[in-house]
Amino acid sequence: MAMILPGVSYDETLLTQASGDDPVTMPLFIGYSFPDVAIPVTAMQPVSVGSLTQAIVHFGQHGTLAYSLRHFFENGGRQCYVLSLGLGQGEPAARLHALIAALQAPQMLETLLADDKTGLVLVPELSELNEMNTLEGADTAEVDVDALWYQGWQALLTLCSQAPQRFALLELPDSPARAVTLTGESFSADLCQRGAAWWPRLETHYEDEASAPVVLSPLPAVAAAIQRSAHDNGVWKAPANLPLAKTRRPTQSILTSQALLDNQGVSCNLIRSFVGKGVRLWGCRTLLNEEHTAWRYIQTRLLVSSVEHYLSKLARAYLFEPNTALTWMKLKGQVWTWLRQQWLAGAFFGTVEDEAFSLSIGLDETMTEDDIHQGKMILQVRLALLAPAEFIDISLTLDLRDGTASAQIGG
Repeated sequence: MAMILPGVSYDETLLTQASGDDPVTMPLFIGYSFPDVAIPVTAMQPVSVGSLTQAIVHFGQHGTLAYSLRHFFENGGRQCYVLSLGLGQGEPAARLHALIAALQAPQMLETLLADDKTGLVLVPELSELNEMNTLEGADTAEVDVDALWYQGWQALLTLCSQAPQRFALLELPDSPARAVTLTGESFSADLCQRGAAWWPRLETHYEDEASAPVVLSPLPAVAAAIQRSAHDNGVWKAPANLPLAKTRRPTQSILTSQALLDNQGVSCNLIRSFVGKGVRLWGCRTLLNEEHTAWRYIQTRLLVSSVEHYLSKLARAYLFEPNTALTWMKLKGQVWTWLRQQWLAGAFFGTVEDEAFSLSIGLDETMTEDDIHQGKMILQVRLALLAPAEFIDISLTLDLRDGTASAQIGG
């Protein structure tokens, strides 16, 4: 009989479609650093960064990674981790090729599997693919930029599907035509629920050495908004309709986005500028472009990942305990207490507890005699999840009071 290592596993069952900083909403930045730093960092080892000052000390003030960290903290980011791939050297095309190769390497997956402190994975440097068409040189002309975009997305989504609690933050190319091409690519449903994409890039209030506005990937600001919203309102709150700081405008007009909204491929989230309200995140969907699925929304995926993470940690305390009714009731009681706290805070659907969640554990309920003899203790958790109000219709009835006419206006 084959030996199987003991451990905790889980399965997902949904009733409906439905705190310190949570590891699920802790960002992990991946990219190259530059040598203008006071304290160098070791490549392929995540470094905790808790403030803009620490970011400058470790990663300097110039380069894509440095600007991205600055935008993250100035948009309210609380803490993040940075995985440096080493010093960014060579031509941009060669560096981006090496970056994607690093994401595809087995060592990257090993690093993520060994890290249980982060959940959001982003690579702001991939945004430099937007500049590939303007680079000069014979080598650059041979670069298939569309293929690099696809390879970058595929690598990140694959990593997040293989490493627990991970969720990929992605961006679309600035060019609407290129963005439509990428969204029309085929990604499996399992990969699509593990990531979300935003469009377009952002023109920031930062200036480069030539006093020109710095254009950045939207992902650092998105990561900050998700983390801040989860801390302030709960991970179940949709990370949308949130203002962005240190941002002048999106680099593309909303008028050019219709092709993205009409595509039949993966979903994307827009970043829009509103008069009097500033630049805001406008959307909360994962890549999964299907109706009637629980994984259509970012907050649903993050909430379930958060529950999985917490219950897995809680269940580890019961490894090798006697597989008896007393142990089952202890575990069920702790899980019930925590889930009830989350429901009272607004995490689940339902006006009464029985509508929000249910727990089952026991002989002939979730386990057979054979399960117990094999050392299995099975707890079933069912959750009723929330869905956001994406579309709001307002109906006004106009009554002329003489009974001759009425009208309804939808908005």
